[in-house]
Amino acid sequence: MTRDMDRAELHLFDALAWRLGRIQPGLREGRYRGRMRGSGEAFADVADFLAHPDPRRLDLRRSLVDPFGGFFVRRFERQTDLVLHILLDASASLGVGASSDRQGLAALVSGGLAQAARRGGDKAALHVVGASGGLVHAPPSRQAGLGDDIRAMVLGCVPAGQGVEELARVASGLPLRRNLVALVSDFDLAPVELDRLLAALAPRPVVPVWLRDSGLETPSGRLGLSEIRDPETGRRRTVLTSPGWAARHIEEGENHRGKLRRVFATHGLRAVEIRDSIDIDHLIAALGEAPL
Repeated sequence: MTRDMDRAELHLFDALAWRLGRIQPGLREGRYRGRMRGSGEAFADVADFLAHPDPRRLDLRRSLVDPFGGFFVRRFERQTDLVLHILLDASASLGVGASSDRQGLAALVSGGLAQAARRGGDKAALHVVGASGGLVHAPPSRQAGLGDDIRAMVLGCVPAGQGVEELARVASGLPLRRNLVALVSDFDLAPVELDRLLAALAPRPVVPVWLRDSGLETPSGRLGLSEIRDPETGRRRTVLTSPGWAARHIEEGENHRGKLRRVFATHGLRAVEIRDSIDIDHLIAALGEAPL
């Protein structure tokens, strides 16, 4: 029964569609605009017949008006396929939650995006960085059950990473062409770290998916002692909580998130923010507006 419910959740992502605003170079026929010219459907340009000798595409009108008596052929855009690379930040903070299971959300998002890519005829790959035991990787595939497999792989990880060095290294090694990167993270990072990570991903098209937890962002202001776990290191410490402490924590968090949003904007990006749970309609709309 649980597995059937899991599959039903993944199928909610089938309605997602990838929109690439840039031209994708490639050879394999697919759904996205490519730099290759040939016998596609969308008109691209006119070229000299000697350079592209295809009499089937002869442009009679352009050839007849050429003052030098040259012959020209019409060229068309060929469509290319796409590989969705899901880059998951499995730092220790992913395992910390107050109002949500952020690792469970990461697993659902990753599996759902892979499901959507496969249903659209594209491939999906998974790269989990920061898990205990090292890099977790699933190569590009469009096999049946891909969404279920990727979701299970993420759920099986133990978040343990710190910093962005390894994440940036993996990001810089991703293919530059014919791909889309879904960067899934809680982005519990300093602005300079986020800037370094996004710079490593450039110039690839990126959709950041930001997993937020309202309980961590708005703690209780009740007076007393509370054991707080540092999201990034996992270390625990005891603090005296009070309405004033909670107000300062909320204000500092809002200021920090504002700084991160400005870093995203500097790189021409806008994160898809998921707070506690997934609203699939909001996710579809946000991805449709993503500045790719």
